[in-house]
Amino acid sequence: MYKIRRALVWLRRSRHSRGFGVQSPWAYRFIRYVINEHYPYYSYGDLKSKWKKRGKKELKMCRLYFRISNYLQSPFALDYSYSGDMFADYVKSGCRRTHIYNVSPQMSGEEIDLVLDNLESIPFLRITLQGDYRTMFEKSLRKADNKSLFVVEGINKSKATKAFWKEIVSSERFPTTFDLYYCGIIFFDHKRYKENYIVNF
Repeated sequence: MYKIRRALVWLRRSRHSRGFGVQSPWAYRFIRYVINEHYPYYSYGDLKSKWKKRGKKELKMCRLYFRISNYLQSPFALDYSYSGDMFADYVKSGCRRTHIYNVSPQMSGEEIDLVLDNLESIPFLRITLQGDYRTMFEKSLRKADNKSLFVVEGINKSKATKAFWKEIVSSERFPTTFDLYYCGIIFFDHKRYKENYIVNF
């Protein structure tokens, strides 16, 4: 099923491949050398063997997180998901100094606040659209700054998640967004022009 969907998505987005038509040099570099980088990083083989029972889409996403981690070199990442072990492995392989904070969708608002209260900012966030993701997202925005990068995973999972991503793309609070179909990426630097990039990922 994933192969069929992947092929259909690829065909629909074929004109958005590898930064084609993107005018911004910074956005082009991010698409070309982070999102769609095909270099066989040294860790890919070992990580694939360790997580060989996981699906192809999950592998594809975690390799993206590896590259983002390598790009950001962030001191920590916040992960809002039910199971973040694979995510943590790939992120720490991309940057070994990155510490992972996990927030489960099963946690209460008060428990989430306890985690967030200890953070001055959030440089790197993965938020899966599960549980009360809107509350988690709004709480996380209080800790975002112009260097933050948020990944919203599952933006085409349902009508509700599509609507949520559409709200993000249209909001002036988020100047630069990248739509990868399987996830969306948000940058917060307001020095950049408002733009949403469709990417064939």
